[in-house]
Amino acid sequence: MPEPNEYQPLLSLGNAVLDNFEQDIGITPDQFNTCVTIFYVGFLIFQIPSNILLKRFTARRWLPLLMILWGSVACLHAGVKNYSQLMTLRFFLGFFEAGFFPGVIYFLTCFYKRNEMATRIAFFWGSTVAAHAYAGILAYGILQLRGSGGLTGWQWLFLIEGIPTVLVAGIAFFYLPESPSTWSAFTKEEKIMAVARLNEDGEGIYIHTTLSDLDASNKKQALKALTDWKVWIYMTMFFCGSVPNTSISNFLPSIVKGMGYDNKLSANLMSAPPYVGAVFVMIAVAYSSDRKKERAFHAIAGASVCLVGYIILNIFVERAILYAGVCIAVAGIFVINPIVNAWLTGNIAPNMKKSVATAMAVSANNSAGLLGSNIYRHSDAPRYLFISLFIVLALLQRFLLRRANTAKKLEKSKLTIEELSAFAANDSRIGDESLDFMYRV
Repeated sequence: MPEPNEYQPLLSLGNAVLDNFEQDIGITPDQFNTCVTIFYVGFLIFQIPSNILLKRFTARRWLPLLMILWGSVACLHAGVKNYSQLMTLRFFLGFFEAGFFPGVIYFLTCFYKRNEMATRIAFFWGSTVAAHAYAGILAYGILQLRGSGGLTGWQWLFLIEGIPTVLVAGIAFFYLPESPSTWSAFTKEEKIMAVARLNEDGEGIYIHTTLSDLDASNKKQALKALTDWKVWIYMTMFFCGSVPNTSISNFLPSIVKGMGYDNKLSANLMSAPPYVGAVFVMIAVAYSSDRKKERAFHAIAGASVCLVGYIILNIFVERAILYAGVCIAVAGIFVINPIVNAWLTGNIAPNMKKSVATAMAVSANNSAGLLGSNIYRHSDAPRYLFISLFIVLALLQRFLLRRANTAKKLEKSKLTIEELSAFAANDSRIGDESLDFMYRV
């Protein structure tokens, strides 16, 4: 499940740079961008290995372990002295965070039906978006500690980021259930009900499959994911939606500062409200998408709102209007990922094909960070074309899926009852290729 350049630690380099971080450790703005980029390199490298280890150790153990590792690396940021040290720490921060979002999504699939996932992903994602708002406010206060205890403000920032993460992870080791059938908080009847409700649309109990389950029996489905046009369009959609998403996440405090909020601490504080509004918009749109069982237009609505915000930023010069444009852009951009995640997982089957398709989408989503983290340099005049391409691709995907549904219905309509019975018994097509599988648009 793609996601994840949005669940970086609470207080990022985007906040630290407002406290003379670059000057204190002696790096240039371009080196700073490189340090942001290297995070995604580590992220991409460990994505698939983490997927395999998740299956071996279970989400209950693997997720807290990842939190402890990245929380510890975050703390080590407080002692960074130069460019090479920062590069190393950022790489390992991305390395250890790589499996967290897919792990959480896997954990959710153990408890919720697939047609409930958009809202649940939005709630989880909403917590990370709200964390960005909280980070701005928290950073406003923490950066004023500069000089206390002989530390800079940004050193306090990273310590206060990392230590609670490690502590919460320790609690999670004892709190997280492994599955609804084994959770001690459920009665015997509740365990049976929790497992039974996962039977969605008569398709049988959903069993989560990861790349660690790949064997000779399901290798064909894995290869089909690599050649499925739907998967490649979803991958491109994720990439186009994540480039502006990553740019906003990494550079919003700097963008707000450029509007005339010259005080660096005020820039952190003013970056909080856009994220708060985005949480409510994202959850509301995801809930509507689940209720209406519609994905394309909901995703397009989010992208269109974001585009309007970017147009405002490019046309107007008044600070109040520019700030409103930021709020609009942020509210729209965070809608995309929960919707497209649910759209992809609802249209790819069986499980191994879905697992590989999800891994492909995650890679495309995270690789956008390599571009998004470099798209807002001081020398750039940003042009927001990716979000427009996303809208075009969403419309194209919807058209192609509707056409595929029509073709399936037409093929079935030409068969008699006897032919349908014989066809069902001999048809080798399974998963989303089956005539009975209708794509969700």
